[in-house]
Amino acid sequence: MNHTPAVADARAQTSPSSDAGLRPASSRRASSYLNLFAAGLILPLLLFAVVLAWYYVTSERQGTIDRARAASREMATTVDQMLSRSLLVLQQLATSTAIRQGNIAGFREDLSHAAGLLGHDIVVIRPGQTRPVMSSAAPEASLLPELDRASQTDEARAATARSPVISNLIRREGSDVVALYVPVLRGTETVYVLSTDLPASQFLATLSQVELEPGWVAGLADGNGRLIARTQQHATFVGDPAPSGWHSETKDAEGVWIGKNIAGADVAAAYVRFADTDWTMAVTVPLSILNAPVWRTLSVILAIGGMLTACAIAFASWMGSRLSSALSTLQGAAAQLAGNAEVPPVRTPVEEINEVGAAISFAAGTALRREAHLISILETVPSAMVVIDSHGTIRSFSATAERLFGYEADEVAGRNVALLMPEPYHSAHDGYIGHYLRTGERRIMGRSRIVTGLKKDGTQFPLELHVGEAEVEGEKVFTGFMQDQTEKQRIEQELRQTQKIEAIGKLTGGVAHDFNNLLTVINGNLEMLDARLGGRHRQLIADAQEASNLAARLTASLLAFGRKMPLNPVHSDVGQIVAATAEMLGRTLGETIEIKTAVKAGCRTVVDAPQLQNALLNLGINARDAMPKGGRLTMEVSHAELDADYAATYPEVRPGRHVLIAVSDTGVGMSPETIERAFEPFYTTKPYGAGTGLGLSSVYGFVKQSGGHVAICSEEQRGTTVRIYLPAASDVMSGRQETARRVADPLPTGRGERILVVEDDDRVRHVAMTRLKSLGYSVLEAANGQTALELLDRERGVDLLFTDMVMPGMSGAELVLEVRRRWPLLPVLFTSGYAEPDALRNVGVGREEWLTKPYSTADLAIRLDMIFRG
Repeated sequence: MNHTPAVADARAQTSPSSDAGLRPASSRRASSYLNLFAAGLILPLLLFAVVLAWYYVTSERQGTIDRARAASREMATTVDQMLSRSLLVLQQLATSTAIRQGNIAGFREDLSHAAGLLGHDIVVIRPGQTRPVMSSAAPEASLLPELDRASQTDEARAATARSPVISNLIRREGSDVVALYVPVLRGTETVYVLSTDLPASQFLATLSQVELEPGWVAGLADGNGRLIARTQQHATFVGDPAPSGWHSETKDAEGVWIGKNIAGADVAAAYVRFADTDWTMAVTVPLSILNAPVWRTLSVILAIGGMLTACAIAFASWMGSRLSSALSTLQGAAAQLAGNAEVPPVRTPVEEINEVGAAISFAAGTALRREAHLISILETVPSAMVVIDSHGTIRSFSATAERLFGYEADEVAGRNVALLMPEPYHSAHDGYIGHYLRTGERRIMGRSRIVTGLKKDGTQFPLELHVGEAEVEGEKVFTGFMQDQTEKQRIEQELRQTQKIEAIGKLTGGVAHDFNNLLTVINGNLEMLDARLGGRHRQLIADAQEASNLAARLTASLLAFGRKMPLNPVHSDVGQIVAATAEMLGRTLGETIEIKTAVKAGCRTVVDAPQLQNALLNLGINARDAMPKGGRLTMEVSHAELDADYAATYPEVRPGRHVLIAVSDTGVGMSPETIERAFEPFYTTKPYGAGTGLGLSSVYGFVKQSGGHVAICSEEQRGTTVRIYLPAASDVMSGRQETARRVADPLPTGRGERILVVEDDDRVRHVAMTRLKSLGYSVLEAANGQTALELLDRERGVDLLFTDMVMPGMSGAELVLEVRRRWPLLPVLFTSGYAEPDALRNVGVGREEWLTKPYSTADLAIRLDMIFRG
């Protein structure tokens, strides 16, 4: 059989098949890389030059800005000094004794002197009046004009604050001025306000005292952003508002503002803000002057860089031509390697290329040898290998895959890989590939997953799948490695189940022994009460006996699950069993639980009827615990057909007709996590001490032993339904009918035979002795095996040894072995609440010599009669 395509595809995933496959989309010629190498040498030098130039330019710009800051601070200081001198004259005038005493006529001389010092008219204003009282320039107050609104506001500020006030720029009688106001105080009262106007031209003269660099312009703006003075085009722009954004963007005490000045030129302005007046003093530098060093430096760098780059490229081109022929030879060798051909030695003037050529030649020979080895591996590897393309088409199919799926490689070649999958994966597989190619979202790529495979004959089976991907000639290919997991899963499942059962067997053994001892005492005493009281108490005793028998059956069911004791399946009517169980639950669950049954006729199966009843009682008790405030318990019996799809979900289920028993309650329900663990031994959600966690696990074990299936459907706060599926039995099938054991009446009695009772539990021993005496036997007692041997040594004429199996010290089995050695003809009857048939066989005891606790007087009488009478 030819599997060469599989090998070819495997090689295709690791080896290129053409130059196009070898060459990435971004590949370049060697000469290009040499040019890049030369550029790599030049670029660091250029970068270093750029960094130095940047530091130089930055230093030059910062120096210019710092000088502009110094000029703006110097001009601000000059303006502040001019204002301070003017205010000082007014403040000295405000201290005149004449005006403070209200002697206006005597004050005129002081007023004239002060006006002469200022060079400007001074007016005297009485607070709250709109016309000045007097002026240094007008002889009569009536000749003075009324104050405008702005002057009234500033005068009121000075009077109220009792401190000097400097106004913003005011246009008064065609002139732009700044008004100064100084209060005249008498004590704490402002009696007059002195005012004088400083023309804008005086501020221009003050600014002109500071010499600026060529091209620089200084400007003074008031608190409203209006221009008071400008060293260039003062007459044109005085009184105009500052440029847009100036007033809102120059709130700091000092800083640098970049934008268009009032003349529309791009400038950087170094400004200082006056603290008392909110005025700003700015010195602007045109950006053309500020950036001039940048352009000069950039021109030099470009010239030098261009010359160096041209030289490097020329040198690299010359070197590239020297390497071209050598690289072409190496390229030919690589093409031969890609074509799976022999590669001869490569000889060129470049030693390193010769070494690479030798490596290629060696790799070609190695690849051919590995191909032969790969073929043998693919034929024998335990994992099946399937290679598909991006459309899901099978490109190769290994010999192991042929054995696993039952197809020949020629049968599947060119077909979609979905034929190896059952539904719904069959229909959805191509969608998985398309989704991955579109989104890159991985479902199984690079991971191990257990999936379901489909053989040629239609058999579905679990397999472990590993998928890898590669790209061949621009197309994605996917390689899957698969191993059959059927046997592994079966072994793991059996191991888990065995471990659970062993755990239950070990943990329940001791509990069952002690519990059955107690039930033995209870049953014995109930029998004796029934014999002595009878009459009107008989029903009460019968109910107690029935409950005790039910407890005994529950214990037996736990032992059967944990130790796999044989069941007694008979041809049974499930409806009758459910009806009887519902009647029993009605007497035990209480009045708060409503019990309903719905039974379809003809629902028969082969099952151990008592054990089924025990299972239903378990479910009923669980339902009661789930309904602490009461509710409804429903038990339904019907026919059910489990099809192949359902059986595929639950491998232990065999398709076909089943009897369905559904036990539902309206209780608190279960969470999904609880449902997942509900059948685990000893798992319970009840409070500590309220349950053993063996109820549902016992049901599970019984149903599995009976060839059935059990499932739980539950929703929190809505209730729970447990469904038991048992294989249906045909009405005409043969089988033993469920019958009750009839006990002979009257019971067989003894003839005075002497029986030695060996039992470590005093109460159980007392009950056994009382029963034996009531049956007409003579009784001896021993609390342990050693005492029993001593009694047998002393006493003669013992007719039977009646011993418990599980005792401290010497066990019943050990005691019997010793008795058989010393008194081989002495009959033995074993009893225990916990033992297995294997334990009996180890000491050579048959079932007729075995009595299970708890037992009745009738059971004991019949078993002894069988031993003594044969």
